[in-house]
This record gives sequence, structure tokens and C-alpha cells, in this order.
Amino acid sequence: MGLHSGDKRYPSRFALLLAVWVAMALLPSLGNAQRAPQKLSAQDIIDLLTNDTSSDDVAKEARDEGISFQVTSSVEKKIRDVGGTDELIKTLRSIEPQSHPTPPNPVPPHPVAPPVLMVESSPGQCQVYVDDEPVGSTSQQGNLKMTRLAPGDHRVRVTQTGYQDYEQNVTLAAGETAMVTATLQPVPQPVIPKPQPPNPSQPGYLGVQAKASPNGRGVVVVSAVPGGPAAQAGLQPNDTILAINGQAVNSTQELRTALAGHGAGETVQISWYGGSGAVTRAVQLTGQAPPPPPPPGQVATFAVAHDHGQNAQNYCTGVMTIGNGMISYRGVKGSAGNNVHSYDIPLDTIREVRRNTVYLLALGAFHIRTKKNSNFNFVALDQNGKPTTPDAVLTAIDAAMGR
Repeated sequence: MGLHSGDKRYPSRFALLLAVWVAMALLPSLGNAQRAPQKLSAQDIIDLLTNDTSSDDVAKEARDEGISFQVTSSVEKKIRDVGGTDELIKTLRSIEPQSHPTPPNPVPPHPVAPPVLMVESSPGQCQVYVDDEPVGSTSQQGNLKMTRLAPGDHRVRVTQTGYQDYEQNVTLAAGETAMVTATLQPVPQPVIPKPQPPNPSQPGYLGVQAKASPNGRGVVVVSAVPGGPAAQAGLQPNDTILAINGQAVNSTQELRTALAGHGAGETVQISWYGGSGAVTRAVQLTGQAPPPPPPPGQVATFAVAHDHGQNAQNYCTGVMTIGNGMISYRGVKGSAGNNVHSYDIPLDTIREVRRNTVYLLALGAFHIRTKKNSNFNFVALDQNGKPTTPDAVLTAIDAAMGR
């Protein structure tokens, strides 16, 4: 009985021991199954190579386990120092974790304000130009604000009819305001002499030589004195004067009688027939005939005023001498605060001599321009120092130049 019962206990003990042994054998694998794979660090790679593990085996282990580091130049050097090959380095680079640094939050740029140009003009309602382009007009109070100009250097010009232009250079900077204050000066007005009242004591002078007409109607002009009232009105040789102030003239005596009742400075209506048809025109009589021009080579002198370029505000007066191949001017007296000038202008250097058509027109000014573009403006003066017609001066210059 005892042996029998003992035989039954041994198998059960054996089975128990066998189960324990199997469980102990399986524990490592169960632990490995539950353990998460650990990526190799750079030091793990170095340790493997230091322990004589080949680069190929290290590369295989790295591919299986992965790596947790970046293959920087310093890490690469350490691996190569313990025997790492090019292939190992290439493998490590192919499996290294990608670096994704968090980009910093971008700082939005602060908006830059444009430059501002303020223009104040006196008077108001002026036209404003920037770099010669019109950009607007100032208000009645004289204000203009501009905010669309580019930074940098600009040329500002402010204009208005009847005033001299104002110009200024400005530098505009972003976010800053530049100011231009323009006070425009009126353009100087030319000095216009007051008209001289007629002088009845001095007989009027027309400046023509005439003869009776063959058909008995009117008188025929033989010649018109250069610079005289008739010549300036347009009367020419062979024109027929028909009437003075509506009174018919059919003889030279009737012509003299019609003019005798009018003094110097008076205006008469002359009707004549010329090549272009009948003409009636107002003609102002003068007091005396202009002096005849001197023959070529002789000298003529005239009282003149020399303008200094300020619309007859600044000038000097003197004597102009014409002849012997030269036009000479010798100033005698200057206007207040102005110099006295003198010039010698050879006739062969002159490009143009003629009456002005714009500048100092009311004074009957004339100019002399040389071939080098020097320009001289003069006003002829009468015996009282008043502006007078320059025709006698121009005729003398033409005669001296052989024209």
C-alpha cells in the first residue's frame, strides 16, 4: 500500500517541477516580448565598435534598433576614430531622426508711414510742381499736403501768373514731414511813361513828300521819311493820300493846310489808296523830323538808356555813337544804386539789331545781339530824356552796316 501510494505521488511532483522549469525558461522571452525596442545612442555605437564589433554588424544592429541621435560632424569624427567605416556613416545618416525645429513665431513688420510734404504758399491757389510734374494746387489759404511721393531728393516749384516762380530742393524720408514755405514775389511791371499832351505850339509833322495826282484826285507820296509817322503807319511811295480827318486833299497845298491845324502829339485820320486797296488809319504826328542817317563811314550820336535786365527798374543813361565800324556806348549817369556801363561793339560781330516785340515794348526798346549771343537792350531818348521811337537809331545802324 505504501509503495503504491508513493508511486502515485512521484509523477505529480515531477509534473510540478517540469512546469516550474518551463515557466522559468520562458520568462526571458516573455520579458523581451514586453520590452519596447531601445534605439541606439551614439555612445552605444562607439561601445560596439570599441568591443571589436564590425562596422557591418553595427550597421545591421542600427537598422534593426534605430538610432536616437543626429550624425553631426563631431559625432562622425568619434565614430571614425574607433573604426567606423564610410558605409556605417552612410547607414547611420540614412536612419538618423529628422530634425524639425519649431520655427519661431514671425514678428509682423511694423508698417512704415510714407513721407509727407507740406506746401504753404503766399498767395494761395498756386500751382505746385514736383520734379517738373504738376501735383496739385494750394488752397485759397495757401496749403497743400502730399503723401504719395517717394522718399528721396525732390525739386519743388511753386508758380502763379503775375509772380516769379519759387523753387526749393527737399529731401523726403519715410515717416517724416517736410515743409516748403513759398512766398512769391510779384513780377516787376515795366515803367510806362505817361503820354505827352499835344503841343499846339509846335506844328505837327507827317514825314512825307508828295505831288499832285495826274488824275486830280488826291496827292501821290513821293517818299516817306524813315522812322517818321507816315512810314510807321504804312504809307509808301506811290500811295495816294485821299483825305485828312475826312477832308479831301487834291493838292500839296491842301495837304499842308489840312495838317497845319494839328500840333505835335495829335492824332489824325489819314485815308489813302495803296497797292492793297483803300486804307484809313490813325497817325500820331511828331514835332520834328528825325535826323537823316549819316552816310557810311560817318559818325552819328544818340541819347539812349541801357537796361540792366530788371524791366527798366535798373538802368544807366548815356550816349551811343555809331560809325567807323563800331557801336560805342558810354554811360553817363546810373539810376539809384546802379553802375554806369560802357561798351564797344564792332559792327562785324553783330548778328541782329531790331525793335523788341515783347520786352519793354511800351518803351519802344531795341536790342543788339552779337554772334556770341551777347544781348544789349536800349531805349532811345528825346532831348528831354523821355523814351522816344528808336527808328532813327536803327536807321543809322543799318546805314553804318551798309544795309
